Amino acid sequence: MSRQERAYTSYWSKPGAAMSLGCVGCPDQTICGGQTVIGSGFNCLDHCCGKPDACPAVCPHALTFADRIREVRGLAPETPLAAPLTRPDLPPHIPMLFHGSALAAPVPASAVAVPLYRFFNRYADCRFDTRESLAQTFKIDPAADILLSGVAQDKEVEGWWHLERRGRLKAVANFRRLGVSMITVPNFSLMVDRPRWDDLHAMRRIAICYHEIVSEGQPAALHVNGRTESDFARWTDYIVAHPEVTHIAYEFTTCGKTPNRMMQHAAWLIELAQNVGRRLGLVLRGGLPVVGLLADYYNIIFIDTSPFEKAQHREIAWIDNEGQRRWMKRMTTADEKLDALLADNIRVSRHWFDTLLPKFKLAA
Repeated sequence: MSRQERAYTSYWSKPGAAMSLGCVGCPDQTICGGQTVIGSGFNCLDHCCGKPDACPAVCPHALTFADRIREVRGLAPETPLAAPLTRPDLPPHIPMLFHGSALAAPVPASAVAVPLYRFFNRYADCRFDTRESLAQTFKIDPAADILLSGVAQDKEVEGWWHLERRGRLKAVANFRRLGVSMITVPNFSLMVDRPRWDDLHAMRRIAICYHEIVSEGQPAALHVNGRTESDFARWTDYIVAHPEVTHIAYEFTTCGKTPNRMMQHAAWLIELAQNVGRRLGLVLRGGLPVVGLLADYYNIIFIDTSPFEKAQHREIAWIDNEGQRRWMKRMTTADEKLDALLADNIRVSRHWFDTLLPKFKLAA
């Protein structure tokens, strides 16, 4: 591990560690939970950039701090209750499609995931007039269930917030018109090297966006982004108080190189499930090493990006003697479509997933 990586790791939350001395007396300590990190530090303001007129973070020293707090109307995650919606019946393994290039026929899948941010422009106008035009763009069966994944790079995720409330509600109305089965709420980032107000602001925006979506009658999965024990405790309180929450979402791809950290986040998700008092659906991006643990507590919906991405690189899936999914090159001609390659990847991946993890088929 490099020096830079060790320094970054020292910012990770460590459950049970002593709270940093500088957190004592902080007016937002009860919301934040206080800083308890692997390394050392006086408080989260150690990460202040010292440039108040150009600071991009939600920091008390930034000139924009009051405006950033005002835009979310405080940092507590509470929102009004919404009417419960019918739980969508989605399979445990769903392939992710990013576009329909190099495909000629509909993808053989009863449910697919596609990027949320491909559905609207900066004016919140829908990019698809009809369900048929949507199906043609992504090369899917018009009758297939569609899950919109809100996981993306920060620029795309922030684009949802920049639509403002009127634009977001306009986009949601179009999703309903197109028959979208579920949306995972955008995963506004929580960063270890920024003051904690930035995290609390991101979590508050997630709660606001979730409420806006489900209040319009569109089923959604609440993205419980968190990086401390206190964050997950706050999400637990929110879910307990909001029976309309039937699914949550989580993204493990950013901690794929740090197994210990992945296990810590899985433990927090398990504790959340134990304390909520009802069984939830869990929509996952990444996290295969911990899926078996989480399946004991959640109805898993795993969004699998590999079949599509590997097909784009002319790789085909196969299962070895130990039951593991592997990939090998299958060269194509310059103008050959990828329908057969993608179909094989989806079929093998679905079989591998169902065979390796049969417990995922628990009834909702």
